[in-house]
Amino acid sequence: MLLSELLSRLTCGDLEGEELDEAVTAITNAPSNPREEWVDSDAQAYALEMIYQLGGYMASSDKIDELHEQLQEMFDEFPDFPYELLKGHERGVLPYYEWLDGELAQRARDEGGYDLIQIDGNGSDEMDALIVYRRDTDDIIQGAALMGVTIGRPLTYFRGVQAQVDAGQSG
Repeated sequence: MLLSELLSRLTCGDLEGEELDEAVTAITNAPSNPREEWVDSDAQAYALEMIYQLGGYMASSDKIDELHEQLQEMFDEFPDFPYELLKGHERGVLPYYEWLDGELAQRARDEGGYDLIQIDGNGSDEMDALIVYRRDTDDIIQGAALMGVTIGRPLTYFRGVQAQVDAGQSG
């Protein structure tokens, strides 16, 4: 997958033309001119520049309810953060991500629904999340991996964490 196609899919087709060309150039050149001193690999340089270039399409926070508020702003109508889902649960934030997945799947149905993905590599505890078309998720993850950039679904990650916790409790 070309970098331009990857960026287009990461923005549900919104990034195009000269702006897309500039983002492709900046990301392509990132390893030779990294944005931060601590960057020590091409993959980190690509990831950090990708996060920078896609900042206007991204929700970023280290607090899940603040991240939700930013996601909420991306839609005309979107439910408030479901605090009640997390009260008294030993499953951490997994119930939220399961709920969010259902909410996103109901939107943009002609495109297969939306999905929440996360780009790793900003060097902080912030989660950098994007809303993408669900039909593109696997291609996005694979295309980014070719550059060494890790993109994943928080829902998949937290299901894995919960499975480890459950296995530890039964063992």
